[in-house]
Amino acid sequence: MRNLAELNLNDRGKVVERAPPSPEVTSAFEREFKVSLPSEYLGLLMYSNGGHPELDSIAPMGRTDIAKRSVDHFFYLNEDREGPASLWAATKAWRSILSEKQIPIAADGGGNAFVLDMAATPPRVLACIHDEGFALVEMAPSFGEFIDHLEIDPDMI
Repeated sequence: MRNLAELNLNDRGKVVERAPPSPEVTSAFEREFKVSLPSEYLGLLMYSNGGHPELDSIAPMGRTDIAKRSVDHFFYLNEDREGPASLWAATKAWRSILSEKQIPIAADGGGNAFVLDMAATPPRVLACIHDEGFALVEMAPSFGEFIDHLEIDPDMI
C-alpha cells in the first residue's frame, strides 16, 4: 500500500486533527457490528482519522461503462456515534441496504458509499450507487489496492 502521506488528507483544507481511534473504540465498533476491520484500513484511521483525500478518484474494476468515482471523505471512528461523518452513524444508516459483512468507509459527493466487503478475503472495496438501485460495483480487490489506485481527478484541477 502506498505511503498514506501521498493522499494529502485534509479537513476543509486543514490538517486533520482528530485523534486516532482508541483500541477500546475500535473493539466496541467491531463487537457491535460483528466485524474485524482489516489492518490496512485501521492503518488509515491511525494515520488520519477521517478526512478528504487530495488523491480522490478511482475507476471501477473492469468497467468502462461506469465513470470514475471520487472519495469526498473517509468516515472517522471515535466516541462520536452520531456525527454526519462518523463511521458509527454511517454504518447504522447503511445497515438496511448493505449486508452485515459490509461496512461503509467513505462517501462521494453525491451520497454514495465506498464499502469494505468483509465477506471476501481480503476484504474488497465496493461502491454502492444509490441512483442505480444501490448497485454494488467493485472498485478494488483490497483496501490497500484501493488506496494505491486513488489519483487526482483531472477534471477538478
